[in-house]
Amino acid sequence: MRVLTLLLVLACAAPAAAAEKQVLIRLFSLHKVSAVNLETTAPVRAAGAQFSGKARIAVKGQLVVMTGALQAGPAKSITVHASAPVRLSGPGLPRRSYTGDIVFTSARKQLKIVNSVPLEDYIAGVVTGEASDLSQPEAYKAQAVAARTYVLKHLRIHAGEGYNLCDSTHCQLYTGQGAVSAKALAAARATRNEVLYYKGELAATFYHSICGGRTERMTDVWPFEAKPYLISVRDGPPGHPYCSIAPNFRWKTKIYFSGLTRLARRAGWILPDEEARGLKISRWGASGRAAELELRTQRRTVGLGATEFYHGIGRRAGWNAVRSTFFRILNGQDYVLLDGKGNGHGVGMCQWGAEGMARKGFKYRDILRHYYPGTEIGHD
Repeated sequence: MRVLTLLLVLACAAPAAAAEKQVLIRLFSLHKVSAVNLETTAPVRAAGAQFSGKARIAVKGQLVVMTGALQAGPAKSITVHASAPVRLSGPGLPRRSYTGDIVFTSARKQLKIVNSVPLEDYIAGVVTGEASDLSQPEAYKAQAVAARTYVLKHLRIHAGEGYNLCDSTHCQLYTGQGAVSAKALAAARATRNEVLYYKGELAATFYHSICGGRTERMTDVWPFEAKPYLISVRDGPPGHPYCSIAPNFRWKTKIYFSGLTRLARRAGWILPDEEARGLKISRWGASGRAAELELRTQRRTVGLGATEFYHGIGRRAGWNAVRSTFFRILNGQDYVLLDGKGNGHGVGMCQWGAEGMARKGFKYRDILRHYYPGTEIGHD
């Protein structure tokens, strides 16, 4: 609740005409960070003083300390007011630029970095990160509306941790303001304040890269309450799906039983003395994707959700190993061959399908209606 209170305070701090929603984003959320380098060429403020140049913020026990162009701390928190871009980097970290307030605190002996950024700037950043391989302005606009709806629908997802969303694909990919594309910025501006509603409530606008010809019903992927607009939708004419233009629309992956055994043990699907001997689909979802699998060992058969398999393999072997659950399985003597199509969970908007529809002349509102049937565009 503390996060939402802060958001309300920020909104009320300026006259209504000038107010702009702010969102709190956890930066470098997938990394363990004990120190970060800052660099700015224009003056910014921190700890009550202006500075420019290079600095470093690091954890010092339960506190944080700043050294370099400005000395500050040890303190419970250090806030950098970045009216000009501040570049953050460090060992193992991508080099990214941010504006807005950036708050550094210590959490479990690691840096916790939270960026307060205007909603529409955030949307432009998300569209850049999530749709960078697309080209059509109408596809970018559809992505902007879906991303804006998603953030407003999920503002509380990390509320207990002191921010709204993380910067990874667990929420939405956000890589800052340094590389925002002109198309993404134009899409955010053209759709400003537009969101999707279903019967008066914000829609849960999940999206993914490539559906493979048909999107999936949400309840076949996650144990969530069914949504009438998150159903299985055919992606274009039979045999010619809109997303078939995507690179790697089809894929194949061979997994030897020795490798599958190691992965299954690490994931806890089988016991340490068990060996994988076979894999098959036991239930399919509405789209034709695998919904449940059976993993056979030398002495038993283990039931396994296909989404759990997809995530488990991806986390341990890379996300290109098994790109979706839209596959068929061929068992060899010492391996399984996954013959698949698509990329991602398959629920909601297909990003490459949106690109394909845009190339055929569809507008962004048509695209959104297609992938989220029954929803309507409104303003937040």
